Amino acid sequence: MRVGIVKAALQLTPDQEKYWPAIEDAIRARAKNRQARLERIAELQDNGSMEALGGSNPVEMMQRRADRLIQRGTDLKKLSDAWEPLYKTLSDDQKRRMAFVSFAVMRGVRNAIEQRGGPDDEDE
Repeated sequence: MRVGIVKAALQLTPDQEKYWPAIEDAIRARAKNRQARLERIAELQDNGSMEALGGSNPVEMMQRRADRLIQRGTDLKKLSDAWEPLYKTLSDDQKRRMAFVSFAVMRGVRNAIEQRGGPDDEDE
């Protein structure tokens, strides 16, 4: 739904539309990977494994965290790379709408996480 809101708000021209599939793919891939991270955390909580993680090797914990951060960074880089060609073609009005919609979408995601009591995924 959020993907459609962003696209509708931008009111893309026919020439700009050709850039949209790569953006949508990157958004969906990032969301899929985020969902997988959240499901893994829920699975660990359900299995009582969260307590076990607290007592494990701190170096292993840092390595797992680093791997997760690398994945998130990779996803974000793919998303920004997908946006770049389209962003260069946006009018000033479209850029303002993009900034507003991006802020609104991010606020909505943050609120949903807070209401759910889920893990804080800082940039999600």
